[in-house]
Amino acid sequence: MFRELSLLVIGAAMVLAQRRLALPDPRSCANRVRHATYRDARGVAHSYFFSWEHLPTRNLEVDWLDARNICRRHCMDAVSLETPQENEFVKQRIARGNVRFIWTSGRKCNFAGCDRSDLQPANILGWFWSGSGVKIGPTTQRNTGDWSHTGGYGQAQPDNREAAQGNDESCLSILNNFYNDGLKWHDVACHHVKPFVCEDSDELLNFVASRNPGIRL
Repeated sequence: MFRELSLLVIGAAMVLAQRRLALPDPRSCANRVRHATYRDARGVAHSYFFSWEHLPTRNLEVDWLDARNICRRHCMDAVSLETPQENEFVKQRIARGNVRFIWTSGRKCNFAGCDRSDLQPANILGWFWSGSGVKIGPTTQRNTGDWSHTGGYGQAQPDNREAAQGNDESCLSILNNFYNDGLKWHDVACHHVKPFVCEDSDELLNFVASRNPGIRL
C-alpha cells in the first residue's frame, strides 16, 4: 500500500502542464532554515520552516506545487499533519503570525492511477498527505481530520466549490477564520497562491545523506 501511495504522490506533481517535483539540493539541505522542532506523540521529531517567519520569503505566496518544490530543494516537503497534536502545533504558529492561509501537502487523488476502488469517491476516500504518502481518513468521519463545517457555500468541507468553474479543489489549505470557523482545513484549487509550511522529509534527508558521505544535515 505504501508503495502504491508513493506512486500516487509522484503522480500528484505531474498533473499541471507536466510539472515535476524538484530534487533536493545538498547544499540547500545542509543550510536549510529551521524555525522550530516538534516531536509528536509517536516520538517522531522534525524541523519546520514557516515562510512568513523568514525575511526573504515573508511576503512570498506561491501555488501548491511551487510550495512543495521550494521545500523539497531543502530536504523538506510541504507539511503533513498526521496527528492532532502536530495539527495544533502548526495552527498555533499560524495564529501567532496572523497568517490568513497556508498550503499543506494534502492532496486529493484525482489524476491517473486514482481510479482504484479504495480511493473512490475521491472527495471522501481520496485525500492523502503527498509529503509522506499517508492517507487522510474519510472526510465523512469528522474525527479523522480538521475539516471545516462550512465554506463559501455554507457546506462542510471538502465541498469542491470551484468545480462549477472548471477548477477541481484538490489541494488542502488551512484557512484562518475565513468563514467564522476558526483555523480549519479547506479544499482549495491548487493554482491559488499562499504562504506555506515546510517539514523535514526523512526520505529526502536519507537520499541526500546516502549520496553525500559526511554531509551534516
